[in-house]
Amino acid sequence: MSVVSTHRGQGVGRVLLERIKRASADRGLRGLSLSVEDENERARALYVRNGFVVAGRAGNSDTMVLRF
Repeated sequence: MSVVSTHRGQGVGRVLLERIKRASADRGLRGLSLSVEDENERARALYVRNGFVVAGRAGNSDTMVLRF
Protein backbone atom coordinates (compact mmCIF):
# COMPACT_ATOMS: atom_id res chain seq x y z
CA MET A 1 0.00 0.00 0.00
CA SER A 2 1.29 3.43 -0.82
CA VAL A 3 -0.17 6.90 -0.79
CA VAL A 4 0.97 9.52 -3.30
CA SER A 5 2.97 12.19 -1.50
CA THR A 6 0.48 14.96 -2.38
CA HIS A 7 -2.25 13.05 -0.51
CA ARG A 8 -0.33 12.03 2.59
CA GLY A 9 -1.52 13.31 5.94
CA GLN A 10 -5.15 13.41 4.80
CA GLY A 11 -6.29 10.08 6.24
CA VAL A 12 -6.09 8.16 2.97
CA GLY A 13 -3.75 5.52 4.42
CA ARG A 14 -5.97 5.11 7.48
CA VAL A 15 -9.06 4.52 5.31
CA LEU A 16 -7.22 2.09 3.03
CA LEU A 17 -5.90 0.11 5.99
CA GLU A 18 -9.33 -0.01 7.66
CA ARG A 19 -10.88 -1.35 4.45
CA ILE A 20 -8.12 -3.92 3.96
CA LYS A 21 -8.55 -5.13 7.55
CA ARG A 22 -12.33 -5.38 7.22
CA ALA A 23 -12.22 -7.15 3.84
CA SER A 24 -9.58 -9.59 5.11
CA ALA A 25 -11.52 -10.43 8.26
CA ASP A 26 -14.77 -10.78 6.25
CA ARG A 27 -13.02 -13.33 4.02
CA GLY A 28 -11.98 -15.38 7.03
CA LEU A 29 -8.27 -14.59 6.97
CA ARG A 30 -6.49 -15.10 10.29
CA GLY A 31 -4.43 -11.93 10.00
CA LEU A 32 -2.23 -9.67 7.91
CA SER A 33 1.47 -9.01 7.61
CA LEU A 34 3.44 -6.15 6.13
CA SER A 35 6.92 -4.70 5.97
CA VAL A 36 7.79 -1.15 6.94
CA GLU A 37 11.15 0.53 6.44
CA ASP A 38 12.91 2.13 9.40
CA GLU A 39 12.60 5.69 8.11
CA ASN A 40 8.85 5.44 7.49
CA GLU A 41 7.78 6.51 10.97
CA ARG A 42 4.36 7.84 9.94
CA ALA A 43 3.37 4.52 8.40
CA ARG A 44 4.81 2.60 11.35
CA ALA A 45 2.74 4.70 13.76
CA LEU A 46 -0.39 4.02 11.69
CA TYR A 47 0.24 0.28 11.80
CA VAL A 48 0.89 0.27 15.56
CA ARG A 49 -2.32 2.25 16.16
CA ASN A 50 -4.12 -0.46 14.20
CA GLY A 51 -2.77 -3.32 16.28
CA PHE A 52 0.22 -4.48 14.21
CA VAL A 53 3.26 -5.72 16.15
CA VAL A 54 6.81 -6.39 15.04
CA ALA A 55 7.38 -10.08 14.29
CA GLY A 56 10.72 -10.01 12.52
CA ARG A 57 13.34 -8.02 10.72
CA ALA A 58 14.95 -8.07 7.26
CA GLY A 59 17.57 -5.49 6.31
CA ASN A 60 16.28 -2.04 7.17
CA SER A 61 12.63 -3.13 7.51
CA ASP A 62 10.48 -4.69 10.19
CA THR A 63 7.86 -7.31 9.40
CA MET A 64 4.70 -6.52 11.33
CA VAL A 65 1.68 -8.74 11.87
CA LEU A 66 -1.92 -8.31 12.92
CA ARG A 67 -3.88 -11.35 14.03
CA PHE A 68 -7.66 -11.33 13.92
